[in-house]
Amino acid sequence: MSVGDAPMPAAYDSVAYQTALSQARAGIKTVLQRRQLDPLRYIVDIDAGLPIFATRDTHQLRIAYNRFQDLSMEVTIPHRWVIEQTGKGHEDFLIAVDDMVLELKGKIQAAGRPI
Repeated sequence: MSVGDAPMPAAYDSVAYQTALSQARAGIKTVLQRRQLDPLRYIVDIDAGLPIFATRDTHQLRIAYNRFQDLSMEVTIPHRWVIEQTGKGHEDFLIAVDDMVLELKGKIQAAGRPI
């Protein structure tokens, strides 16, 4: 069993889990729009390549500019930040995403790409 393949607890709700991941992606797209970036130019991955129903304590968040590997940002975020849709965890999630987006925007501008 790998680190990300922990057994699911009896109360695990896969629909709620996938809904939370979907809402997290939507929140990231909203942050991109608030920073006046075209969300269609960015690829948002949460736990890319990992089993979708495997529970974990942390998630790997990656935002990439049009599939350019060198124009991407990746960060590990706590699971509770993804699951919480209000409160401190959600605020921490949005702050982390905003910091990533600002740093990525700088990398894209330095590369001379349209944002």
